[in-house]
Amino acid sequence: MSTDTGLLASADALPPRRAALAGAVAALAGLVAAEVFGLILPGRPSAVTMVADRVIAWAPDSLREWLIGAVGTLDKPLLAGGIVVAVVGGGAVVGALTRARPERAWWWFAAAGVLGFLVAWDGNSADLLTLALVIAVGVTAAVLVWGRLVPASSPASREPAYAGGTVERGALDRSTVERRTVDQSTVERSTVERRTVLRAAAVIGGLTVVGLGVVALTRRGSSAAVDAVRAALRLPAPTDPAAALPAGIDPPVPGLALAVTPNADFYQIDVSLSAPVVDVEQWRLSITGRVATPRTLSYADLLALPSIERHITLTCVSNPVGGDLVGTARWQGVRLTDLLESVGVRDDAELLVGRSVDGFTAGFPRSILGDGRDAMVAYAMNGEPLPVKHGFPARLVVPGLYGYVSATKWLEEIQLTTIADDVPFWLSRGWAQDGSIEAASRIDVPRTGVRIPAGRTAVGGRAWHQHTGVGAVELSVDGGPWTEVTLAAPIGTDSWRLWSWEWDAGPGRHELRVRMRDLDGGAQDESERPVFPGASSGLHTISVEVA
Repeated sequence: MSTDTGLLASADALPPRRAALAGAVAALAGLVAAEVFGLILPGRPSAVTMVADRVIAWAPDSLREWLIGAVGTLDKPLLAGGIVVAVVGGGAVVGALTRARPERAWWWFAAAGVLGFLVAWDGNSADLLTLALVIAVGVTAAVLVWGRLVPASSPASREPAYAGGTVERGALDRSTVERRTVDQSTVERSTVERRTVLRAAAVIGGLTVVGLGVVALTRRGSSAAVDAVRAALRLPAPTDPAAALPAGIDPPVPGLALAVTPNADFYQIDVSLSAPVVDVEQWRLSITGRVATPRTLSYADLLALPSIERHITLTCVSNPVGGDLVGTARWQGVRLTDLLESVGVRDDAELLVGRSVDGFTAGFPRSILGDGRDAMVAYAMNGEPLPVKHGFPARLVVPGLYGYVSATKWLEEIQLTTIADDVPFWLSRGWAQDGSIEAASRIDVPRTGVRIPAGRTAVGGRAWHQHTGVGAVELSVDGGPWTEVTLAAPIGTDSWRLWSWEWDAGPGRHELRVRMRDLDGGAQDESERPVFPGASSGLHTISVEVA
């Protein structure tokens, strides 16, 4: 008669919940070990960041734009959190599935490591060894922790045994097996007791939390070190400074944001999960491609060149109608056309591609620079060195173009090329090649859905059409006639323009709609269009309750 070995094995198996807990703790410990180990490697690689960056690169644009519209700039922190949850959840599943044969979990952890490597690696051979080491350390830590929490079962423990020795399988009938299984579980207990697992899980979980704190503090320390370098930098006075701001650029509307956006409030949209931390002493900017004399500049070289300073409004192509992915700052840098003249651009160079230290690329037709716009390699923002999250040590700023074709941050190379030879990141994903910013307007005060008292109410907002300028803004209440509002003083054609209006608000629910015309007489596009593949359009409309 055959022996019911499954029944015997179940006596030694860890209960499902404890096995899942052990697997989750092991996976989390492995993830933290990989992150901590990455801190001692050049560039401080992060497995979570690498995986997240690949997910972002592979994600459909419709999903990406939906996330930005739903959660704004929280999309990447949520993605990082989702990756951690997926790793921990995967560990729990492995623990539950292998509770009867704990030694098999090791292979599952190794397979997860291989999968993580395949997902995270971007094909760059320079990252191959680094990523492999980070993943290997994580898998090793997960296996060691699992082995501490759940010792592997031995073949002998899965065989029926009496006090006097092992009995041949054929010598036991079913009733003997069942009786002996009960006796064995009573006398020998389970392979791992409940207190052992929970105690070890608590200790390892605590160490994991400490490890996460070390990672967070170290990465914050890296940014703090760069901020200290930034604070010690002395920027040169601009050769061609920005015109003084005229009086009246900020209408007297309570709650209306300033015309010049503080650095801390400026929007941030990136492909990478975290901002690269660049050593300014080692940083170099190369101008390459279809040029007569390629050139490489250090940071000191860049600051020594003649510079311009301008107030320029930047806009993200992902900005929905009425969205806040737009801001105005005073930028200082070297005029882009001056740099291009110094290297002798060949006639067959049709495309200018900016390349970031993290591999991101953005490109636009070189012919755009022929109209005299103040495009620059910027190194200062509102009078201070670029903040890390906004591109320190240098970035491209091109008035009138959406960021996806022009605003390369953490710039390390300007390449003169053709669209046939080099397709920039977003253009390769089907976005429109023409990245010219379209006219837009927004109501900022009051906010949609608020309740306001009846009577005179201040309404305010802003409108923009960079490199063309704002000519007029109009409001309509409840679908009625369009009323021209009061425009604030203009900063310049490359900047937005704020506006205000005094509204005699009566009781009830009301709908306000805004539109603009630019200085060329062109009207804002009123047709509704989603963000992809070029930019959203439509009139911003809010609803308020007047009591």
